[in-house]
Amino acid sequence: IALQTDARAQFAEIVKEFQHATFLKSRGVHRRSKIIFFGPPGCGKSLTAHALAGALKLPLYTVRFDSVIGAYLGQTATHLRQLFQFAETNECVLLFDEIDALGKRRGNPTEVGELDRIVIALMQELELSEVRGLVIATSNLPENLDAALWRRFDLQVRFPAPNRREVAQFVRAKAKAFGVRLSKKLMIQASNLKSYADIERLIEDEARR
Repeated sequence: IALQTDARAQFAEIVKEFQHATFLKSRGVHRRSKIIFFGPPGCGKSLTAHALAGALKLPLYTVRFDSVIGAYLGQTATHLRQLFQFAETNECVLLFDEIDALGKRRGNPTEVGELDRIVIALMQELELSEVRGLVIATSNLPENLDAALWRRFDLQVRFPAPNRREVAQFVRAKAKAFGVRLSKKLMIQASNLKSYADIERLIEDEARR
């Protein structure tokens, strides 16, 4: 995964904390277990969640929001409680991919009051639950998230769009992996793209041809 140096170091610390959780607890120190990744789409947030699960040798479960959000008053809060109860009794990575659907900023006059209650329920679960693995949330629209929601996460990691140097490195690595000859035209096309996902798709398309 293409990651900036400081982000890679932070994830290495999370893995170590998980591996030495018992020792930390004996010293009265809690390991970090609730993380949010934010930044533009296609820059590795979901992929990093899967990689962390692999590094920790834990199963990863992605939350289906269409199954969580209920039609009746209080139903969504009940479903959230069930999700966090599962994470409290099972070592796993629980992934809220694009949590923007649940954590929108409260007080919008165009939204119904139930959405505010959902945000409150989510914040309560994040604050009070003690999960055995990790809870990871991703957001493409961090400016739309409720300000109080951010404090409920132990770690906030920004995934910026790649700069020109990072794009060039990624293109070369992917071209080598797919066995694609890196022409000047292909390099120019890749340099105009804004995310790792789009670059990988471009190289893979060339590999198919």
